[in-house]
Amino acid sequence: MAAPAQISQDELEELREAFAKIDVDSHGHIGTDELNDLFKAANLPLPGYKVREIIQDLTKTGDLHDGKVTFNEFANVVHGLKSTEVAKTFKKAINKKEGIYAVAGTSEQSSSGTQHSYSEEEKVAFVNDDTIVTWVNDTLTQAGKGTISGFKDGSIANSMPVLDLIDAIQPGSIRYDLIKVEDLTEEEKLNNAKYAISMARKIGARVYALPEDLVEVKPKMVMTVFACLMARGMKRV
Repeated sequence: MAAPAQISQDELEELREAFAKIDVDSHGHIGTDELNDLFKAANLPLPGYKVREIIQDLTKTGDLHDGKVTFNEFANVVHGLKSTEVAKTFKKAINKKEGIYAVAGTSEQSSSGTQHSYSEEEKVAFVNDDTIVTWVNDTLTQAGKGTISGFKDGSIANSMPVLDLIDAIQPGSIRYDLIKVEDLTEEEKLNNAKYAISMARKIGARVYALPEDLVEVKPKMVMTVFACLMARGMKRV
């Protein structure tokens, strides 16, 4: 099965990058038990029941080969998801209340008629980039910290915006004496990034990006870090 022509070349490259992170042995396929991690790596986290439905559909259509999913099959699944109500369900109106954004809607009914609840991370997953940046900057400003211009902001390379946001969400959690902020070597940038990812997870943000993603300022992966921190921050409301 070929990858869908409707997916842009840039998007295909991003999906290939995500696929490669899970297919670490470069076999060209992954097991169905790794599909959930693959969706997360592609910035498309889905509830468990939806992943199980996808596996069932692939099995019925004969697109699984010995229980393995190829890249083209994965790309076709992603294309299908983006053209269904799955994405629309999450793209709910964002209501600003007391400086904190809350995503409207907390559940969806599956094809089997079962009602499923969603975590904050799942609800944030399909919020648009501008909304995430706005929330991040509002939160940083309220804490008296610097803001970002977007997910390509050069300051992200030293991880300070991420560390500042973590500290804004959970005041006092970041030990700034452990961080170097000026004239950083590549190793020092990586150390900051490792600390940022570690602390994000420690406060309860389900971050799956790598420290290198921050150092290299990969916009899509940077966005997932801020989205996960937004989900964590929303729990304070």
